[in-house]
Amino acid sequence: MYKIIFVLLMLLQSVFSEAMANPELTLNSNSNFNPTFQNHFSLLFGVNPSIIHSSDVTHYSLSYIKKMDDFWLDTNLNFTNGLFSKMTTNNQLATGLTNNDLIESKSSMTTIGLGVGRESQYAKSLIPIQNLYELMAADLTYNLFKEPTSGKSFTGPGIMAKFSLYKKFSDYFSVGANFVYNLAVVKRSAVDETENSAGRSLTVSTLTTGFDISFYL
Repeated sequence: MYKIIFVLLMLLQSVFSEAMANPELTLNSNSNFNPTFQNHFSLLFGVNPSIIHSSDVTHYSLSYIKKMDDFWLDTNLNFTNGLFSKMTTNNQLATGLTNNDLIESKSSMTTIGLGVGRESQYAKSLIPIQNLYELMAADLTYNLFKEPTSGKSFTGPGIMAKFSLYKKFSDYFSVGANFVYNLAVVKRSAVDETENSAGRSLTVSTLTTGFDISFYL
């Protein structure tokens, strides 16, 4: 995963260096994307970025995005499934299980998010494809994490960041690629008064990439 991110950063650095050296290659000054309709509905599917281990984590999302004056109001319902070891690090006090007990365990997390986003058209200045635009959004989230081997459930707040690059096929319909990063600190309920917060908490983080189908109405 880190190698992929490093390659992407090097590619972006190369593109921007070329843009600075060549005055004919400039970013589009009109960065705002103004769709015909103000209601954006999105269906999203993503997997673990590792090609070999892509099925270790899967992510599904339904989102409704409403255009406001200067930004988009972003609301999401997300479902993430994957190997426990790919989503979090075991806290034995919290799960009551050892790492060996959780090697093949698959967990799930349901996430509700609310935040802000912005749609722009910077990408079309760098990529020679017509009708490109991108969406960047950041959400505050509430998460329900379930670990079936122990039968325990964990809840708590988090943050989510999304980036999608779309190809617009009509005023109503777009298809694109996306990256979604989700980070949450969740905890189970206390068994007794002697348990502290850290002893019953898990930190869950996932990064997925996939495709996004969007509709404007």
